[in-house]
Formats: sequence, structure tokens, C-alpha cells
Amino acid sequence: MAEEATGETIELLRLERAKAKRAFINQATYLGKEARKLEKSKLLKEYDMLYAHARKVNCTNSNYELGLLAELGADEEDREVTLEMQQLKLEKTREDCKTKLTEVRGTVQSNLWDRYGRAELSIAIQEAESYSERALETPVSAAYKDAYELQVCDAKRSINEFTTALRQWEKWIPEEAKATLDRRLGNLRKQKVIFDERKAEHLVVLRSEGEGMREGTLQTKPAAQPALQPILKIKATSLPKFYGSKRDFHPWKKAWESLQKQGEPTGSTEDRRLQLLESVDGRICRDLRLSTYQTAEDIFRMLENRFGNKTKIAMEIVRDLDKIPILTSDQPRKVMDMIRTIEKALNDLIALNTEAIKNPLVINSIESKLPDAIMRHWLIFMTNPANGVTSDNHFDNLLRYLKDQEEVLELIEQIKACPKPEKRSVEPKPNESKRYASTKSTRKGGCVVCGDKRHREKLFFCKTFKNLKPKDKLSAVERLGACKKCLECHEDESECKDTYLCRKQSCARDHHFFLCQKRDRRQDQTRGGTN
Repeated sequence: MAEEATGETIELLRLERAKAKRAFINQATYLGKEARKLEKSKLLKEYDMLYAHARKVNCTNSNYELGLLAELGADEEDREVTLEMQQLKLEKTREDCKTKLTEVRGTVQSNLWDRYGRAELSIAIQEAESYSERALETPVSAAYKDAYELQVCDAKRSINEFTTALRQWEKWIPEEAKATLDRRLGNLRKQKVIFDERKAEHLVVLRSEGEGMREGTLQTKPAAQPALQPILKIKATSLPKFYGSKRDFHPWKKAWESLQKQGEPTGSTEDRRLQLLESVDGRICRDLRLSTYQTAEDIFRMLENRFGNKTKIAMEIVRDLDKIPILTSDQPRKVMDMIRTIEKALNDLIALNTEAIKNPLVINSIESKLPDAIMRHWLIFMTNPANGVTSDNHFDNLLRYLKDQEEVLELIEQIKACPKPEKRSVEPKPNESKRYASTKSTRKGGCVVCGDKRHREKLFFCKTFKNLKPKDKLSAVERLGACKKCLECHEDESECKDTYLCRKQSCARDHHFFLCQKRDRRQDQTRGGTN
């Protein structure tokens, strides 16, 4: 009987077998559907559970087969027929379980390798190969012995790290990728042997040079070692990074592809994919799951679907123009900023192959925000037949007119900032005493930079000051005791002018734009006259 052979009845064995099959099928179905959504640790854990369920199915299947053999009667004919039928069912269960397990394992392997394994092993082996090549390129010389030993240490460490990572992923690496990785690992192991041989060469050179120095009796002067040539290290140009602005997407994509092609014209598909992932903000990579895509083209396609809709970008640019507040005549700086904003919007729209800004509604919106004085002169200009303003060239003439007004406003700003004539100092009478203490600079003489007395306390009029390096400018301001925001000496903070603060987004707007450490000197010379 089955109970005597297995300790359980045939019905209980059948129920256990059915329960194990049902649990295995449920786990396999869950993994097949959710594998792409699970993280690495969770995915491995769920697959281990599936493998345990498969083993239980085979175990209960074998127990049920043993119970059947014990349960069958002595009638040989009936026993053989029944046993043959049950054997077919049991064998089918084994085959189905094996097939399903293989199928789900392929799904798990594809997800683990594409999302985690490929990138991890690619980075590890590239690092190991880079360190190894650097060590092998080191000249054999006593002067480079310590540097060589340090580079060999780094190379061996990175090779060991790659070997460990390869061992961890060995179960999940596809066959074609495994052959490539094994070949590259073999080359790295050969290089480890070369490291030891070159180390021996370094020791021989070091010993021979030491013996030559101790003898000191050679008739001929030993050949001088070649002098170390200075190495000019130029900082590598990094690829531009995308932070999620739709307006910046197409210019960023064009600049990225141009620089990447110049840097690695024959780069591999995987290298290009990794470089693109590093050039996209981490928040965007996580939200769009960009690391799951196989090529840079797939990533660009996903980014373009999200950020590259040209119609939406054009509408966003037009909305930004519509948000510009109505300006007044006493806001020349804001008028100049508005003109530059309009010009930038036009350039962005032209880059998108659209000229939505030339729509009559948009033009009317821009005109309505102009100060009354500028609007009045524009209407006079537009209605003058000699200027030839038509509906076709309305926007072009408006932009040309605003650019002329920008130059006028810049000149007005310069005139306002011109130094006033110095007042003649009145010598106090002998019996009179000063009734207050001034907090202005008490320095006598001329400018701290060029010595000119006409702008002794107003550095922004000094041409020599404008041509100094940023750190030298800051030193001159500190010597004079002037304000870092307006470059003047004043008694009260309320007298400070914030018109010429640095407008760079990366700065804190706490210094004059002449003192910006990130500013190009050509920009200073261009804007120097506006102060």
C-alpha cells in the first residue's frame, strides 16, 4: 500500500502534488509579468522561490509515482496499463515544469543583464583595462619606479574587482557576452604577468644606476638620462548635460552629438549609451527608466517624446513672452532685458523651423508692453512710408527698431554713470572742528590702480582696473575700501546701486559683474562702458 511505502495515502500524495504544481505556476506567472518592474535583489529572491517550487514539484511527483507503484494490485495486466498511463502524466509534469522554468529563467536573465549586469561589468572591465594600459605605458626608469608600482597596484586591484564581479554575474551572462568578457579577462591576466617582468626591469635599472654612482671612477662620463619633459595637461571637455528644460532640448542634443562625435568618432554602441546616460540629469533617468534602453538612439527617442515636441516648445516660448510685464519709461534696464528676451525667443523659434513669434497677435502683445515714449516713437516710425513697414516685415522692423533703442538706452546709462566734476575742497578754519565722522575711504591721492585723481573713489571708471584679472580687481577694491556691489565708496548702504550686479545664474548676485570670477574679459570690455 502507498501508506506503508511513503507514510501517506495516495490521495494525500495527489493533493500535495497538485498543490506544488499550482504554487509553481502562480510564481512563474507572477515573475513573467512583473520581472521588468522588480529591482535586482527582489528579482533574484523571487527567482530563488520559483526554483524551490520547481524542486518541490519534482519531489512530490516522485513520491506520487512511488505511491502508485505500491497502490497497484497484483494483476499484472491491469498494473502495467495503469502504470503506463500514469507514467505518461508524470513525465509530462516533469517536462512542463522544466520548460516553464527555462522560459522564466530567460526572462529573468534578460532583465538582470540588460538593466544591471551589462553596465556594471562594462564599467569594471573598462576601468581595469585603463589602469593596465597606463601602467604599461610607464617608461622603464629609476625615476618612474615608484609611480609604476602605484599604477600596477591600481591595475591589479581593478582586475581583481572585475574578476569578482564576473564571478557574481556568471550565472546570468548571455553566452555571446560571456565569450567576449572571458577573452578580455584573459588579456588582463596576461598583462599581470607582464607587470612582474617590467618590475624586474625597473629593479635592474635601479641597481645599475646605484652601482654607477658608488664606483665614481669611470673614465667616460655616463650617458645622461633624458630630461623629463614638462607635460601640459589640458582639461578634457565634458559633454553638455540636460536638466529637463524643453526649450534647451534640441540645442543640447545638437551640441552633444557634435562633441561626442569629435571625441569618439568610432566609439562602441555601449560606450555611447553610457556617455548619454551620464549626460542626462539623474532624476530624469530614474523617472523615465532610461537605463533599461539598449542604445543611445532608443534613449534619444524617449527623451524626444517627452521633451522634444516642437509645437509645445514654440507655445511655451510664446507664453513666456506674454508673461513679460508692462514696462515704464523709468525702467531702461528692464526694457533692454525685454529686447534681449525677444531676440533669444526669435533665435530659438528659428532653430525649431517655426516663426510663431511673427504672428500678429504675438506682435501686438509685445507692442503693448513697451513704455509709452518708445511706443510713441515706434508708431511714428511705422506710419512713415519711407520706412516701408508692411504686415510681412512688421516684426523684423520692430525688432530692428528695438535694437536701435537698446543702443540708445545703453548710452543713456553711460551718461548717467559718468563721473561728476570734483568739488573744490574747502579748508576748515583753524578754530572750526569737524562735527561728524565720515565712513568713506580716507585715502588721499589718486586711483589705487592708475593714480588718476578724477576717479579716486570710483574704480569702474578706471580703464586699467577693467583689464585686470578678477583676483587683482578684488584686491584693488579691498585696498580702496569700496563696496563690492557698486565699486564706489559711500557712507550708507542705502546709497549702494544694485544696477550692475552680476546676472549669472550660478552667482549669488552679491558682487559687481567686473568682479565675477567666471566672467570672460571680452565681456567686461563689451559692458565696461555701461557702468
